[in-house]
Amino acid sequence: MIDYADPEVAGYCDVPGGRVWYRINGRDRPGAPLVAITGGPGLSHHYFLPLLRFAEDRPVVLYDQLDTGNADRPKDPSNWTLGRPVEELECLRAALALDRVIPVGHSWGGLVGYEYALAHPDRCAALMLWSPFLSCARWTADTRDLIAGLPDYVQRLIAACEARGAYDDPAFEHANAMFAKRHVRVVDPRPPELARAASGFATELYNAVNGPSEFSLSGVVRGYEGIERIGELGMPVLFFCGEHDEARPATMREFAGRAPQAEMAEIPGAAHFSLNENPEATLAVLGDFLARHGS
Repeated sequence: MIDYADPEVAGYCDVPGGRVWYRINGRDRPGAPLVAITGGPGLSHHYFLPLLRFAEDRPVVLYDQLDTGNADRPKDPSNWTLGRPVEELECLRAALALDRVIPVGHSWGGLVGYEYALAHPDRCAALMLWSPFLSCARWTADTRDLIAGLPDYVQRLIAACEARGAYDDPAFEHANAMFAKRHVRVVDPRPPELARAASGFATELYNAVNGPSEFSLSGVVRGYEGIERIGELGMPVLFFCGEHDEARPATMREFAGRAPQAEMAEIPGAAHFSLNENPEATLAVLGDFLARHGS
């Protein structure tokens, strides 16, 4: 693992339901602060460590959502809603006395960042949506299209296990791994920051919010449709995803086309974790966006 700088400030922040853990670098820099929102849900902040490159110009805030990483883990299902993480982010922003921020949300975290920007547009200097989940219907349709590109026997395994709800069946785990190798992470071995982020993965939280399968969403996000409000985003927005991403580039381009100040970037040779799979290309895209919209 790269020897990333220690945090200049770290600690806990009270939020609805418990305390989240955060770290900051570049605390006194003049640019608009980046606030990274992890995906899953269930991953810790570690896979966002490459963003520390931008701490020379602006504060970079990484945090662990409730029930993940270093945060409190009350495992209270009443916390596992779509709205509570948005409140969590606003509590963190206020506690750190940040004025206007740039949320950087990945996958599930993209949903949180998107909903935060809709609820608090005056608090967002810009918005970065990394392979975001913004529509249950589109995610499911895209996933089904990608499954159709897998070997026939893998398609049959997925169909048979889903019909039985056998998500812990080794056959389903094999099929899921085949999908993941093409559309979740194409780089092998797993980049070290990502391995660290997944080492304490909050499976119970993930299952409650997402469901046990990427292919048939059955948790809290089931039925979520946020895309009709994309046009309300009045700040500069960057959509970005990997070339082979389960959040498909064509879908991200369509989403970007719905917002008045949005643009989209596709990261070559990467899937769902482009910041870790192709960090140089991803950081170059983010750096260009921040140079134009990050003050």
